[in-house]
Amino acid sequence: MNGLCCMAAAALSACGAPSDPDADNAEKWSPDQRASVESITAVEGSDGHLFEMNYTADYKLPEMMKEGCGSLPESLLLLYKNLLPESRILLQNASTQGVGCSTFSSASSDGGYVLGRNYDYPVKGNYYVVVHTAPEHGYKSVGVADVSALLADPDPENPFSTVRNQEMAIFAPFSILDGINEKGLMGSFMQLEFEATMQDRGRTPMLSNWMLRVVLDNCATVDEAIAMMDRFDVRSIFQNEDMDLHYIYADANGDRVIIEYVDNEMHVLRTPDLIGEDAPYIMSTNFYLTPGRRVDRETGLWEKKELGYWRFDVLCESLKANPTPSKAEAMDYMKSVRIVFNDQDEIEAMKRVGLDPEKFEDWSWMSLWSSVYNSEDLSLDLCIRENYDRKFSFKID
Repeated sequence: MNGLCCMAAAALSACGAPSDPDADNAEKWSPDQRASVESITAVEGSDGHLFEMNYTADYKLPEMMKEGCGSLPESLLLLYKNLLPESRILLQNASTQGVGCSTFSSASSDGGYVLGRNYDYPVKGNYYVVVHTAPEHGYKSVGVADVSALLADPDPENPFSTVRNQEMAIFAPFSILDGINEKGLMGSFMQLEFEATMQDRGRTPMLSNWMLRVVLDNCATVDEAIAMMDRFDVRSIFQNEDMDLHYIYADANGDRVIIEYVDNEMHVLRTPDLIGEDAPYIMSTNFYLTPGRRVDRETGLWEKKELGYWRFDVLCESLKANPTPSKAEAMDYMKSVRIVFNDQDEIEAMKRVGLDPEKFEDWSWMSLWSSVYNSEDLSLDLCIRENYDRKFSFKID
């Protein structure tokens, strides 16, 4: 930990200065919210990109599950209503952007099972928080959140130096993109193209990216995760952009699935559905895997290198060669399918849609982080911004 870079206690002191127009807003936080904000610490050696947060406040998930939310604006209103009802700092211009990603799960030679995940996103995503949660009526967990889009004009030396940005950290439990809970259930989600899921079966609506939070807090096994997902009418966070998400879950018993929605119907997929035969692993990238919905790679409808096909194939070949990787080997698998910053394929893809690569540096993508979770020791190994020579490790306490 590097307390000199960003100790939230010092940040709170700093934002008490007259230069912060929102300083008095922090007086409206609960003591536990203040403690959670004060726990934010920069991770030493991460060059100001990675932070750790011990979230001890009540983030009111049971209440939000009862009420539900079916769109991004509704989710923001629900967060403010339950977590910051007196705040005058309202998140403005909330938007979404598609995420690439590659995931797999298998048994591990280190014991237990691993889940590996790359988070592929534009390079302008600069700030990530490892969020520890211990809800009173749920399972402990640790997950990784990208808070880059939530922060306003962050100081690169101390992005949580203002009350406004500290309040955005209070929403961090709902911003995780992958995680593991104390029962060894691991999960993540990835982007899909095509239609947005908008289930309407008369059940409580739930925004698709919030489902990971719901599952990790409430489920111990893959079967429980499937049942929990089916309790809700899932609504895509990308509903205005004609995109969707699909999910990977793996548990401490060795069960593992991909869940995706086709024509608003849930499909639960296991390895034979993906590669035509059973195997002790599963993988997914950014194309549908449901039989009959999967894009036929032989038709030439899309180039094989797009939509994550090449990443799927590389993971499949790696796992065929070594189906029980160690945690270190699992991280090597993630390195092999990273999205290389400004590689030639990406430049050509930009040109095909009429973009000038020299004018869109912030648009360029990379693997912002690679995570490897283990169900036995409840650990997370994390490499950020394609620096695989520096690994950060965390555990559920």
